[in-house]
Amino acid sequence: MQAAVIQRQYDDVISSQYDRDPQNTTGRTLDRAIGHLQEEGLFDAMLPPLRVLDVGMGTGMFLQKLRGLSARSLEPSGLDISAQMASIARQKLPDLSVAIDDGANLHRHFCGEQFDLLATHFVTGFVPMKELAPKIMEKLVPGGCWSFVGGTSKGYPALQRRAQHPLLRLLYGGHEPSLGGMICPADQGEVAGILTDAGFEIARLETFEPRLVFRDFDAFMEYGYHGGWLTPFIEEAGLHRAKRWQRSLLNRLVFPVTDHHSIVLAVARRPR
Repeated sequence: MQAAVIQRQYDDVISSQYDRDPQNTTGRTLDRAIGHLQEEGLFDAMLPPLRVLDVGMGTGMFLQKLRGLSARSLEPSGLDISAQMASIARQKLPDLSVAIDDGANLHRHFCGEQFDLLATHFVTGFVPMKELAPKIMEKLVPGGCWSFVGGTSKGYPALQRRAQHPLLRLLYGGHEPSLGGMICPADQGEVAGILTDAGFEIARLETFEPRLVFRDFDAFMEYGYHGGWLTPFIEEAGLHRAKRWQRSLLNRLVFPVTDHHSIVLAVARRPR
C-alpha cells in the first residue's frame, strides 16, 4: 500500500477518533506489552533515564502509559507517518522528539542515536517485520529491548467467514474481499522465526486474542474504520460509502457478530 494513502487515512479518518479506542483493544494490548517490559526490569527507578523510540507512535498512547507506570524517568522519541497523530502525541508529551515519516524509513532518522527500548506496535500491517528487524537492531543499545506488538492473519475469523457469503460479493463488485494490501505475520511462530533469524534473543512471547462484539454495521465501522483496525480493507471494499440498502443487507447477513483479533506480543533483546 502506498505511503500517501496510509498517511491520508490516518490524518483524515483515524487521528481524531483513535483515542476513543472502541472495545479498548489498543489499551488492553498496550497494558499487556507494558507488563512484559516491567517483568524484564526496565522500570527500575535506580536506572538512568529510559531512552525510548516508538515507531508508529500514533497519538502517543503507549508512551503516555509508559510514563505513567514507570518509576524510571523517560526520554521519549517517536516516528509516525501522520502529522495529525504526532500533533496529538506532542500535546500529551511536551518533551517528545518527533520525526514524521513512514516506519520503513526508520534508518533515516535519529541518526547516531541508540535506545534502551524501541517499540513497534501495530506497524507490521504496513511495513514487513523482516524489513524492520535489522533497522531496529541498529537502533538498540546492546541489551536493549524491542517491544513488538502486531496483528496476525488469523484475526477476525468470524468476520472473515461471513464475508464469503455470496450475496456480499455484490458489495465488492463481484470480487473476493481482501485486506486492502495490509501485510501481517501469519502467527506467533512466524514472529519468533523472524526475531531469531535477525539475531534477537526472545525474552517474552505470547498471542493475545481480545474478544470483540459488533452489534451492527455502525459498531463495526466505529472500530474498523475510524478506529484504524481495518481502514484499508473498508476503503478498498467501499464500505465507508455504503448506502442504506447496503447497510441493511450487511446488518441482516453479517451482524451481530462476536469475534476476536489475534495479536502477537514479544519482547526481544539485542545481545550484549
